[in-house]
Amino acid sequence: MRRLLLLLPLLGLAGCVILGTKADRKVQNSPSFRTGYDDGCASATNEGANMRRGDIVRDDALYEADGAYRAGWANGHASCARMAPPGQSRGPLSDPMPGGGH
Repeated sequence: MRRLLLLLPLLGLAGCVILGTKADRKVQNSPSFRTGYDDGCASATNEGANMRRGDIVRDDALYEADGAYRAGWANGHASCARMAPPGQSRGPLSDPMPGGGH
């Protein structure tokens, strides 16, 4: 019984972490967050395709001024970078010298 009493508050905290607060959900549903998420995701996928690493998709003025856009950009960038195929972050060629020409 004692373990159950200790476990219940931890389950409640876990629910808050996973589902977020009402304020978190409000920010995530804002148009600025969605735009930032899309831009961050586009930046993450561009990094894998561009050897120069210069194609960051971001509205810098909005990034500085709008916390929802900034949070969305960071979230989109992190999410899409994790979903990229293995080796994509090295560039479009997994082995620039195929055939063992090292």
